[in-house]
Amino acid sequence: MDGLATERLKLALKVLDSLYGCTVKVTNAELETLKKSYLAGDVAGLKIDDIAVAVINEALDCLKAARQRAKIA
Repeated sequence: MDGLATERLKLALKVLDSLYGCTVKVTNAELETLKKSYLAGDVAGLKIDDIAVAVINEALDCLKAARQRAKIA
């Protein structure tokens, strides 16, 4: 996993934690960064927690694909 993917995951987890915990705060800039990091398309109409989960799922899918490629090679 590259550094950008790791940062997307960290931010997505931080956003989810901020929604369900009171100790973590997320800035508007971080929310915008998370929205921009959503690679699957338009974020219009999506709640921020749905975007965070989608970003995490995208990263997991990339990891699975990389593992499959490694098994074949």
